[in-house]
Amino acid sequence: MAAPELRIKNRACYFRKSISTPSLSSERVLARDAFEFALLWLKRHCKEAVPYWEQARAYYQASGHLPAESSPLTSYYCFLNAVKALLIVKGQKFSDRHGVSGDFESSKRALVNEQINFQGGGVIAALSRYLKEAETENVCNLKDVLSNLPFIHRAFRHTFTSHSELFIPVRNVVYRKHPDANYVWLSADVDGRFADGRAMRTLPDGLERDGGYDDRCVVRTKRRVRWHGHGADDDEKRRALARLKTFHRKCRRDFTYISASPDLWYIKRSISGAKSIKRYNLTLIIAAMHRLSELSRYDPKGLKLYLEGKDNWLLTEFIELSPIQFVDELVCEMTSLEFSVPGVRPRG
Repeated sequence: MAAPELRIKNRACYFRKSISTPSLSSERVLARDAFEFALLWLKRHCKEAVPYWEQARAYYQASGHLPAESSPLTSYYCFLNAVKALLIVKGQKFSDRHGVSGDFESSKRALVNEQINFQGGGVIAALSRYLKEAETENVCNLKDVLSNLPFIHRAFRHTFTSHSELFIPVRNVVYRKHPDANYVWLSADVDGRFADGRAMRTLPDGLERDGGYDDRCVVRTKRRVRWHGHGADDDEKRRALARLKTFHRKCRRDFTYISASPDLWYIKRSISGAKSIKRYNLTLIIAAMHRLSELSRYDPKGLKLYLEGKDNWLLTEFIELSPIQFVDELVCEMTSLEFSVPGVRPRG
């Protein structure tokens, strides 16, 4: 028998896009313009961040009028200013340094030779600390970073046909509560070709198949978090909610999404032939765009070779789609709210 969904303020507790500070009991925000919604929110909650957000929007709009050879520069500065706004809202200190640098390691032009170095200080380093990322390796290559982004993974695998599929699509991602005990866990439904034993063996260490379902394939977190019982006072409820938010942040390391209508959730699995980087999309996207912005500024000939070669679809998809994905994720993180465009009736 399936455990019931956890309910907070009489709403089913579905998985949220915000990583560190999700508002698990609030209603979903529906707005057609993420920048305008966030600007109005900032004017109420953190006016200090408004100039950075307005600059981010200006760069975003400029990118829409530039070709792929030039737009990485304006898109990167859009991301950089948006992250500064986030860090100001969350009270995080940061220096004026970018926090990431790039290099080229070979005479052969290839994405695997485009190096990305995560530094100990700067804006992106402050973002990583705020998100409490688990990754300890500070050097990676552009190919691996792009392979870890679900919204371009189809283009990635068409470009690198021998690369293993890193993401398992899931739906109905929801917290469930034991009917007779005060603890909760996260569960999700797996459909199609991934609902088999081979795919289940590639789940991250913290997930397993839930044997309580005979009619469908369901995965759940191995770890459970203590919840409050009936009649709990306000302090007990606050502590329970704090535990769940900490648990949620750790679950978001394994669950990622594509901004869509409705949003599409995936599990990032552990599989040979595909490097799983222990960083969140926000950090990976801005780091990859930084490297492309360096090419746009300092080596336009090199960037042009990529855009005219076998990597052209992959890089074009990233350049065009990453601003939409990045802004969606950052708005949810900054406001702690679940943000979507209107016109679709999502669950939760």
